[in-house]
Amino acid sequence: MMRITRVPGTDGVARLHIEGRLTGDGVKELAASCEAYLAARHPLLLDVADVTFVDREGLGLLEAVVRRGAALGGCSPFLDELLRDHRGGS
Repeated sequence: MMRITRVPGTDGVARLHIEGRLTGDGVKELAASCEAYLAARHPLLLDVADVTFVDREGLGLLEAVVRRGAALGGCSPFLDELLRDHRGGS
């Protein structure tokens, strides 16, 4: 199960805190949550410190939102390595 929480801030950056497993329907839910910010070119930070698992589709989504200008915060060394491997293997 995955949960997305909008974290308020005062610096104009939209922050979404992601918890749990980023798989299946969760990937679609996160994509929809990110799209409005990305389409409007609004600064977006995804806090992924509490993500416990990411499947291939989830990795693809994280890469796609970063390419479109979002930033990832709280990446564990493991998630960093997964993203690096996914980029190299695609």
